[in-house]
Amino acid sequence: MSHRERFLTAIDLGEPDLVPITDLGLDPPIIEAIVGRKIGESGFSLIGGATWQASVQNRIALCEACLKLGFDAVPALSDYTLASYTYQPEVLPEKRFIDEWGRIMEPRAETKTTWWIGGTVGTEEQIKSYTPPDPEAEGRAEMVKKVIETLKGKDIVVMGQIHSGWHMAFQIRGGIDKLLLDMYRRSELAHGFMEKIAETCLGMAKQMVEGGVEVLFVTDDYADCRSPFMTMEQFREFELPNMRRLIEYSKRKGIPVLKHSDGNIHPILDDMVDAGIEGIHPIEPGTMELKDVKDRYGSKICILGNVDCRYILPFGSEHDVRRDVRRCIDAAAKGGGYVLTSSNSIHANCKPENIHTMVEEARRYGRYPL
Repeated sequence: MSHRERFLTAIDLGEPDLVPITDLGLDPPIIEAIVGRKIGESGFSLIGGATWQASVQNRIALCEACLKLGFDAVPALSDYTLASYTYQPEVLPEKRFIDEWGRIMEPRAETKTTWWIGGTVGTEEQIKSYTPPDPEAEGRAEMVKKVIETLKGKDIVVMGQIHSGWHMAFQIRGGIDKLLLDMYRRSELAHGFMEKIAETCLGMAKQMVEGGVEVLFVTDDYADCRSPFMTMEQFREFELPNMRRLIEYSKRKGIPVLKHSDGNIHPILDDMVDAGIEGIHPIEPGTMELKDVKDRYGSKICILGNVDCRYILPFGSEHDVRRDVRRCIDAAAKGGGYVLTSSNSIHANCKPENIHTMVEEARRYGRYPL
């Protein structure tokens, strides 16, 4: 099979020739190690901070790295970095900056990545007056076109990373606790705030789909290792309708929607499946069991995951990586409908040699019939 056929067969719950491989993202140090050159603007090269040209070049380099690794699908675009022509980060002391959404970000050398540390919407008046980025601002569609043009004629599926509302809302608001309290105490205000953000997220998704993205990856995180952040009632009232709108739009366009969330999402997974997601990622190790999720949901949705990126990919030996790849394939690949990924993303502290080993072992061990 071609890379495209292999990935799309698995998303459709079929059994391809080999277990497909992709990931949610690659941090710039990993991209640089794979492509063999420096990329991006110092301090602004990661989540949300890059200016337009730097964002374009970073996404193109990510695509190049995924092609070199032999992935079957590439997260070519992300609403984190889908910048307008006019966007410039608002620089704060200590190398911090405010991104286009109004999130306060901090590059940290010790982790080689940029961290969200706060939001700029604090008061009730700021919640009411908050204006999210314009999805149709000049430059966004042009960025989509420019990145996807580099993949034309390439044997790879083009994915777009997007949010449905919750994740951006709590970061702009300044914390999960603040948004949850708004839901309890000022529900009408919280509804209006989240719906504005969800509308922008949907607009970003439309830009990607209209530009040629073939699969959407919705990446709002809903849980920690114990339970979802929201009650079932809150999830169904404030977030699930926004997810449904995004899925309904995508289905009209014939675009599969995959869902990412770290943590223990068992209590809300049925709701997400009923809403129409076509895949779930990454089934966080130590929190959920890959085989259990495959057994319970593998006839309904594709399972994506979950080579351990907390310990194995950053610190493990070659033997450790090969063993963990085999664990994943043994747990979830039987009968198809499975895509091998890391347990979150290929972050900056993963060893590049372990990424190569992960791909090599998946191609060797993940050959159908298993």
